[in-house]
Amino acid sequence: MTKVAKLPKVSRKIQEAFLPIWIESKMLPLRVGSRRVLANALRVLMPATYKRGLKLYRGTSSAEHSRHIYGFAWTTDVAVARKFAAHWAIPHFNSEGVVLEALAPPRAILLIRKPEDYYDEGEVVVDPFRLGKVELVERMREAARRKILRAF
Repeated sequence: MTKVAKLPKVSRKIQEAFLPIWIESKMLPLRVGSRRVLANALRVLMPATYKRGLKLYRGTSSAEHSRHIYGFAWTTDVAVARKFAAHWAIPHFNSEGVVLEALAPPRAILLIRKPEDYYDEGEVVVDPFRLGKVELVERMREAARRKILRAF
């Protein structure tokens, strides 16, 4: 990824070949090791141009929000974000799930996934270093977690 991040561009075929890798490799940021390198590589592999910003949501752990180190995958669907937050609301792990909201400017948006049957989560891939203000909009407690997970 370090070498990809240094390239000015790659072919459309490489971009198309990378998309399934992104979808299937949910731990890619951990494997790359440098979030900045991955963000720069994604700018080459997902070179999209969007004219409008988007209101996005992310379901995650409270630790992510307190450290201000945000992930790449967000969603336009708050219900999907709640589902992800529910996975973090586990008392015996001493963890709290949260739903975050951000207004992503066009320059932060790398990919808006088209609706599909496979992993249809309304995913929007962003460069987290270019996000605007991120706000905590909901805390997920154990009771809410059970209710949300039963609905899915």
